[in-house]
Amino acid sequence: MSAQNRRTFVQGQIVELDRLLALADDHPLMSPPLRQRQEELKQELAELPSMPQEPRTVFFFAGNPVEGSRGIDAQFASGVLQPFLEMVKTQYVATKHGEVGARGRRRDESEAKLLLTGLPRGSFGLELSQPFPSDRLSSQQLSEVLVHLTALIKSAGESEESFAVALEDVSARVLQRLRDFFEVIASNNASLRMVSGDLECSLDQERVIEAFERVSKAETRDETVEKLGIFRGAILESWRFDFRTDEGAIISGKLDEDVSEDHAEAMLPLTNKPCLARLREITVQTSSGLTRTRYELLSLEGKTDAGDPSESPTSES
Repeated sequence: MSAQNRRTFVQGQIVELDRLLALADDHPLMSPPLRQRQEELKQELAELPSMPQEPRTVFFFAGNPVEGSRGIDAQFASGVLQPFLEMVKTQYVATKHGEVGARGRRRDESEAKLLLTGLPRGSFGLELSQPFPSDRLSSQQLSEVLVHLTALIKSAGESEESFAVALEDVSARVLQRLRDFFEVIASNNASLRMVSGDLECSLDQERVIEAFERVSKAETRDETVEKLGIFRGAILESWRFDFRTDEGAIISGKLDEDVSEDHAEAMLPLTNKPCLARLREITVQTSSGLTRTRYELLSLEGKTDAGDPSESPTSES
């Protein structure tokens, strides 16, 4: 068995032992050997050589939609996978190109295509992966997106603070699909366990309901703003920029997906010069009032002096 296959097998066994421990319910005879075996497997997993992560996520469900390890309600499975797959495509495109528009086709979303490649044993598992990626770089990026979304789902079941932090680098378009995802699970009285790469997330029915309520109450505000300051440069490989406002605030983010490569290159000579930046300001606020704000650079206009534009704006005409 290859190291990667062994790692996958051990991760599955750890998840299965979690299920058995829940069934054992701290039984004095059954629980100790199960815990001991799980610790042995976790130690083995830690000692296995690290492998390049293929894009792969496994869901394990329990509760009303599941018949033990025999099967899962097909309508439930379809209902929960559809918003997750939409989240994956949106976040992949946002990671690669910048913020995604509120609607419409997402550029290069086909690179985030996942297949249903397995039904792992457990409460009942659904495995999504990209077993034969055509491009190693996009495959690695997709793997990171899956882990990122798993962390987001996990944070939603933990606390307002962790959820607010996790939202910082997530496209605003993901939030609605996240609500749909939790609504399907919560309304069907199901619990969730999720594995992406080396990150695991486990939410019982109570925490699923808490997560759904937390996500449902989060609000997103999207508006266009203009700020004067010093453009501190952009990196075209990552599509990221930095800008220091006249008030001294440092703004970092991504160039908007509609900024062409020509206009992005035209921004570079304005590095360390006074500019007027036109930005999309995206603010997400949780029910407790915690806010996270990020920016997309829409256009940049050089200033010869206070209030006077230069002759070479870098906005789309």
